[in-house]
Amino acid sequence: MIEMSQERTKRMVAVHGWSGTVLGLLLYAVVFTGAVAVFASEIGAWSRGGAVDTSGLPDRLHRHLAHYAGKVDPAYHERINVSTRVDGTVRLSFQHRRRDPTTGATDEHAEVFFIRPDDGAMVRRQSGVLRDIVGDDPRDALERFLVDLHVRLYVPEPWGLLLTGVLGLAMMAAAVSGMLMHRHLLRDLFTAPRGHGRLADTRDRHVLAAAWGLPFSILLAFTGAFFSFAISLGVPLVALVAFGGDQDRLIATVLAPPTLGESRPASLASLDYVMADARIRAGAPVTGMLIERFGTDRAMVTTRHAAANGALLPTTLSFDGETRRFLGEKPTLGTVPSAGSAAVSLMLPLHFGNFAGVASKTAWFALGLAMSFVIATGMLLWVRRRQQRPLWRRFGIAVEVTIWSLPIGLLGSAVAFFLTLPSGDPIRWTPAGFVAALLIAVWIGARCRDRVRRLRSVAGVLCLGLPLLRHLTGGTSWSEALIDGQSAVLTIDLLLLCAGGVLLAARTAWPARRPAMAMGPAE
Repeated sequence: MIEMSQERTKRMVAVHGWSGTVLGLLLYAVVFTGAVAVFASEIGAWSRGGAVDTSGLPDRLHRHLAHYAGKVDPAYHERINVSTRVDGTVRLSFQHRRRDPTTGATDEHAEVFFIRPDDGAMVRRQSGVLRDIVGDDPRDALERFLVDLHVRLYVPEPWGLLLTGVLGLAMMAAAVSGMLMHRHLLRDLFTAPRGHGRLADTRDRHVLAAAWGLPFSILLAFTGAFFSFAISLGVPLVALVAFGGDQDRLIATVLAPPTLGESRPASLASLDYVMADARIRAGAPVTGMLIERFGTDRAMVTTRHAAANGALLPTTLSFDGETRRFLGEKPTLGTVPSAGSAAVSLMLPLHFGNFAGVASKTAWFALGLAMSFVIATGMLLWVRRRQQRPLWRRFGIAVEVTIWSLPIGLLGSAVAFFLTLPSGDPIRWTPAGFVAALLIAVWIGARCRDRVRRLRSVAGVLCLGLPLLRHLTGGTSWSEALIDGQSAVLTIDLLLLCAGGVLLAARTAWPARRPAMAMGPAE
């Protein structure tokens, strides 16, 4: 039990209410899209019709890399990134940082080869700025859109990251003040809806979900705000103070590998041997590899591994590129292990919940939905106390419309993706589909008195229609998914069908209720 004076309790109520209401609609968007983005890779596999095994790089990679290295300017030997792709190909990215004389901006330019893993045959080749090449696969459009919408709400850099950082702080304020407000926190963990009316029932459910999700909401808010501010503010500020504003020099100083002597031409050691050694040391396959200063005696090979069985964090190992000598485990930040590097490494799995596979992702998804429910019901409860004022009454309508418009928009983005994938441009039309569905939902909510039931019906129809649309536009059938072991295709299709059935059944089975804003004030 947390004892507070009556005056302090009123202050906590004000902090809790305003922190959750002023930015509540955007906060709901970030948390809800975050819950969906937990399964972004699975949704990506579903939208592509399945995914191949990308758990490790293929063997006999050295001769393929040496062959393609001879096809590019030696300047692009500065950094060579090797990774697997969801379509089964291997990507060899030969990279070189250079400054554009017209704009003064420094970009990572690349010559990229996509090759078959078995015989090394080239599937295609691309040249240009690396970030444009990485994001141009139309089959990844839906997955990338979901992640980008959560990370920066599709607002241009750096404002999107700053906005999500502020929302993270607002969520922390609401969570901490909510914890201080609850005079019987342990008792609230076992609060049962009393059924004394819609308002009391909503309040009880809000308290119950908030009490159980309190540690998660604080963790989620802190890690999310950390990532947003570290990228949008931390790097520029440190670069300004210590490196005269040169962010490239800052990154090179913090992340650059150690110097291994004077530079002279030298052959690269067998990558096949390095990969075999790395697999034994890490206890996990090599999922990616970076070769720096290829063709010199200062070459360095860095291997990336997923977390080994029983481990929480992935592993990164460094090797001397000429002698194959093991240099040690590479930390996330800096050149030597540190507590700060370990803390930063923990942030990512704790934020996205991918540290224990599907089990942890499912828990994070459920907790994310619970937090979305807490935010939505919290805003409704706050508004209903002030519904005598026309402005608050209109804001209450906006809250109801937003609660349902966001999932409808996400479903609309998937519809646009499938419609334009066969012959169109899903990279452009996926976000356009989101905006179009969102606007239609807002129009329905603004024109209809029974807005919640209408929006629920639209969401149900979209859920039921997406599996059929995916199949009609050339997607993998259920029989093919069963034969190929594509569990993501079957699972997400079935979840959508179940969700659609529940939403439509709720529309017909539940009795019509008066609009929320017509109810009496809360006690």
